[in-house]
Amino acid sequence: MPIQKELALIIAVSSKGETAVYPPAEMVFDPILNLLDYQVSPARIPEKVLWKAEAIALKVAKSLKSAGLFAVEMFVDHDQNVWVNETAPRVHNSGHHSIEGNYCSQYHQLWRIILEYPLGNTDAIMPAAIVNLLGAPGFSGPAVYEGLPETLQIDNAFVHLYGKADTKPGRKMGHVTILSNEYQDLIHQSNKIKHLLKIVSK
Repeated sequence: MPIQKELALIIAVSSKGETAVYPPAEMVFDPILNLLDYQVSPARIPEKVLWKAEAIALKVAKSLKSAGLFAVEMFVDHDQNVWVNETAPRVHNSGHHSIEGNYCSQYHQLWRIILEYPLGNTDAIMPAAIVNLLGAPGFSGPAVYEGLPETLQIDNAFVHLYGKADTKPGRKMGHVTILSNEYQDLIHQSNKIKHLLKIVSK
């Protein structure tokens, strides 16, 4: 099946069966490592595809008959059909941008669900992109973050390091979230950070 885009929608379900839907994230994967290279949210999709994706994601989440957070990953083909790939019943890497980019992050939302508080506002504050920070090829050992000070100087870029002491090729060591009202700026800053911030070893 020829795939045009890969999407992920996070659905929050309360203990009372109430639901809240996060705007979809559009994911672009590294073809060699099969790990998320970067993503943008809200996804750049037609309204018709958005409606389909939301309806399908809600149906999947409700069918599980459980409270919680559910990340529903999907494919969009060239005919704009939407296909479910998999579902993860937890906070998810496709929702990391919600820490800065949404009024209620996926982590705060999960606490609301556990404590049986009202579900939070899932609306986006601003469009966001995420760049995964992966261990550079050819380096294994104690991690060194080349370009980190320069990255921290970029406006509306938020660095999240996962505290892993050692790196190896392709190991996920963190991510950077970028906020901007312009999609082209999101892509530009994402590419800039990918070239600027390298994780090597001593």
